[in-house]
This record gives sequence, structure tokens and C-alpha cells, in this order.
Amino acid sequence: MANVAHRLAGVPNVPSWLGQGDDFQEQINAALNSRAHKERWKYTNPTPVLELLPLPTSVPDLGALPDQVTATNVSAETVNLPMSPTLDTAPEAYAAFCYQHRVDVLTVDGTPTTPLTIEHGARSGPMVLRLLANARLDLREVFTSDSDQQLHNLWVELGPGSQLLHSRNSFSQTTHWQFLHVVLAKDAHYQLHNHSTGARMRRQDIQVVCAAPGARAEITSASRVAEGRHHDQQITLEHTAANTVSQQTVRTIAEDRAKVTFNGRIHIHAQCNGADAQLSNRNLITGKNAKVNTKPELEIYTDDVKCAHGATIGQLDADHLFYFASRGIDEAQARELLGQAFLNSCVAGPLESEARAVLQAADHA
Repeated sequence: MANVAHRLAGVPNVPSWLGQGDDFQEQINAALNSRAHKERWKYTNPTPVLELLPLPTSVPDLGALPDQVTATNVSAETVNLPMSPTLDTAPEAYAAFCYQHRVDVLTVDGTPTTPLTIEHGARSGPMVLRLLANARLDLREVFTSDSDQQLHNLWVELGPGSQLLHSRNSFSQTTHWQFLHVVLAKDAHYQLHNHSTGARMRRQDIQVVCAAPGARAEITSASRVAEGRHHDQQITLEHTAANTVSQQTVRTIAEDRAKVTFNGRIHIHAQCNGADAQLSNRNLITGKNAKVNTKPELEIYTDDVKCAHGATIGQLDADHLFYFASRGIDEAQARELLGQAFLNSCVAGPLESEARAVLQAADHA
């Protein structure tokens, strides 16, 4: 893949806020073929994602909007993303706006008493979610389609003192790319409960920016990748302000011939004293010929910080299996129970019941 040139099809509408001038096509193609981008896509072929971008999209089902949540459909020219665009960090996500004339923007002002549920079909255009100062929201994303090609792109802006509880269940079995970008203002709090299975190709790009003092981000993720399936998670936590906190806890089970990739990057910028960032990634191989690639990264430019990261890849303990056998439990059932226990610490949130039903099913896809 290193020698393959990746290119986007012609981009018909380049919003002026991208600020790339007349040579946008050349710049985005350069970003797609940069060394950093190729490293991020080292274990997944980006071509299927690039081919999805120009295809028609549909509007997700929002149901009845909770009180204090408003939805508007604005020109892609005026969407005004919550962070200055940097093509190098996510060229596919920024390019998605070039194929859209309109963008859905959800605004939360207050504390709705009911959750906001977004049911995505096969492909939706980029969506922007904004929580104003001191707003609180329970957001639930469900991906209902099992079509051959899926693409979803969500940008979140958390105002000062706001809180977002975000739950996602991603269980489709086909090609699926998800991009999530979250920016936290002063004293904002973000929680993500992410549950997923493997698929023909599943790629989850998650970028979180703690951009002001007091910002706190917590991510828990539980995944089970069945026989011959693919799962690639790329999580980046940016600390661009002092006294910010992040925590990532990620658990994945890889079965026969599964292909699993995890890249967790913590980036603490200069003059961000008091930043506290923790990352734990554990992978359990329960089948033959599974491949697991895990790469935790720390990039720190400030001395006064607390950071820790760890990653493990292992198999079930023979002593544990023997213990079950001594109690009359056969090996297959013992393996299933131990696998469930392994994931349990990361299965939580409002969509927990649905997630357990899939992740703990012995005949999961």
C-alpha cells in the first residue's frame, strides 16, 4: 500500500472556510499520500472510503426532537466547524463537505429531559452538533443499515460547562467508516460509550480536543471481532490547554482470522501544565491466526503532566479454563464466559443492554 497513490474524485464544491485556495484538489491529494496519513491507514485500505465520499447521502432519522434541541439545515459554505481545519489530520472527513450543498446542524440550549437518538442509514452527510454553555445532553447513535457501503461523519462542539453523554452501537457487517471529532471548551465534560463488532471493513476515527482548562474526556470501547472480520480504531486525544483530563479504556476480542488494529495517540501541547491523560488498551485473542496491531503513542511537550499508557495482547489463561473444567463447565462455555467478563468493564451507558445482547451472543456475526 505504501506505493499506491490515493486520489479523490473531482471535488465540485469547496467551502471557502477550508481556506485552501484554488489548488484544493492538489492539496487534499497530497494529504492523502503523506507519510503520516499512510501510517494511520497502514493496516486498512482507504480506497473504499474514498469511493464512498462522492456517493449520494440520506438524512438520518432524528425522531421527535427533545425540547431545547433545534435542527437547522445550512449551506455547507457557512457551517463554521468548531476547529480550524487541518487537512493533514483527517483529509477524508474534510473532503466530505465538498460533496454536500447542505449540512444538518443540531443545537442544544439547556438540559433536555429525553435523549436525542440519531438512527443512521447507509450513508449520511456530515452532521454538526453544538452544545451551548452549560447544556447537557444524552446522545444515542444507532447504525441501522446493513447495506454494502456505510459512511458517517459527526462533528461536536461542547460549550463552556456543557456535558455530553454519547453512546454508540455499531454492529453492521459490511464496509463502514465512522469519523467523530469533538472539541471541548472550558469545564466541558464528554463521555463516549462505544460498542462495536468487526465487519467486512470497519474503521473508526475518533479525534477529541480538550481545548480549554477544566475540559474532561472519557472514552470506553468494547469490541468483538468475529471470524475473518476487520476492525480498525484510531483514537487521538489532543490536550491543547492546561489542567485538562482524558481517559481511554479499550477492550477488544479477536477470534479466528480476525484483523484488529488500535492506534491510541495522546498529544499534549506546549504550556499545558497539569494535563492528565491515561490510556489502556487490552486485546484478547480467542481464535487461530488472528492478527492484532496495537500502537499506543505519547507525544508530550510539557513537563508538568501525568500520563500513562499501556497495551496488552494475550490469550485465555489455561488455569482459568482448568478451574471451569473442575466445576463441570465445558471448554467452549468457559471460553465464552471468560470473554464476556473481559469485555464487561467497557460495556456501559444507555445502550448497554443492546450491546450486551450482541457482544455476548455465542453466535454473533
